[in-house]
Amino acid sequence: MTTEVTERRRIAIVDGAQRHDLLLPLDATLNEALQRIGVHPEVGRDVLMERDGREVSPLLRAEEVADGTVLAVVDLSLRAAPRARRRGPAPGDGPGEAIGAWWAAVGIGVLLCAVSLWAPSAFDPALRLAVAIVAGIGATLTGLFFSARARSARPGGHPAIIAVLLLAFAAGVTAVPAFPAATTTLAVFVGLLTAAVLAGVLRLVARPAALRAEYGTSTALLLTLAIVWAVALLMHLDAGAAAAVTVGLTPVALRVLMASLVDVPPGMFVDYGRYQSTRWSVRQTLPEEITSIGTSDARELVARSTGRLLAGTFILSVAAAASAPLAIPSFDSSDPLVMAGRIALVATTTLALILGARRSSVAFLRWMPRSAAAVLVVVAVLAATRDAGELQITVLAGLCLAVGVAAGFAVIPAGRGANSLFWSKVGDVVEWIAIALSLPAGLLAADAIDTLRGVMNA
Repeated sequence: MTTEVTERRRIAIVDGAQRHDLLLPLDATLNEALQRIGVHPEVGRDVLMERDGREVSPLLRAEEVADGTVLAVVDLSLRAAPRARRRGPAPGDGPGEAIGAWWAAVGIGVLLCAVSLWAPSAFDPALRLAVAIVAGIGATLTGLFFSARARSARPGGHPAIIAVLLLAFAAGVTAVPAFPAATTTLAVFVGLLTAAVLAGVLRLVARPAALRAEYGTSTALLLTLAIVWAVALLMHLDAGAAAAVTVGLTPVALRVLMASLVDVPPGMFVDYGRYQSTRWSVRQTLPEEITSIGTSDARELVARSTGRLLAGTFILSVAAAASAPLAIPSFDSSDPLVMAGRIALVATTTLALILGARRSSVAFLRWMPRSAAAVLVVVAVLAATRDAGELQITVLAGLCLAVGVAAGFAVIPAGRGANSLFWSKVGDVVEWIAIALSLPAGLLAADAIDTLRGVMNA
């Protein structure tokens, strides 16, 4: 005697606070299921939706729905009550308060750095030390106050972070006395180290995930730049060599930053317990399986990644723009390798910054690298025309005219919305080549070959 087996679908329907778990035949429609549980949807008002927000037709048969599907009856006539708008930032929001004061602090930090680096004898030694102490204490106290009170990392909070770290950098630069042995390289190294230490301390105090991520990325990048200047200091190189390496390192660091934005556990990508049948070693522990994430987890992940990207792009762009005048003082060098390195440094870094910025949909992330590239081009033009003859200036003017005409013709189809996959791929290839050659060009512009030759002969 044979027993007929009937296949069915398990479907759950949520109607308000009630949940109905149903076992439907394959030929039954969702509308029939609703009628059986006493739900009579009105056309144009009530709809069926899945968990991901997609609307489902009530005429679908059970066999067309996945087993275990959860559907919700949604009344479109209901509207959520609008939240009351605040006329200003709440007292504890921190990031949105006194934005003008933060920008004033940024101006003070820029002024201190400019005077300490380009006019070191303008300060009396005792006054110099007093200014450094006041700037350091001010940066520490304001940074702790801002980080402890901040509840969310909104765009208004970025002037505060810039002001705090710039004041710390200015305090470190100003603290180095104006002695012959205290070079510009030492002052910049102390400033970067001071800002990195303060950023690391503030990361422990900050509560919002985005703010902690910004401080963490700032600490890592400032320490990396400090190592570059420390190596130049130990090898008795001038500030121009360290600045050239800093400019060449910027495209590479931006690419590494983009590749390390998202930090999620390994178990979120692969179900190791199911797919990894053989372990690599006896000590290997399988990552914990993560089957789902909540809205708060996703928002925190996006906030952390956004914070890293904003802080990293700003610091690297500012570092490249500020180092450009020292890295490219002129193109009239007695060593042809150094001159070739400076030319390659300008070309590769400018192309990498401009082409890399086209991927971002955020205006800040697009224009910061472009601004750094513009500063680099202006510095290069000034360096090329400083000691150039009439023939060189004529050739340079012709090159600028050709570039301007080409850009003018390229703007016409771009302004009409034209796009090309071919040219996009060409841009990607050129960008990768520029990134790969930017750091070697920076080392060549820093006269690394002569330095290595001296180390080998010592």
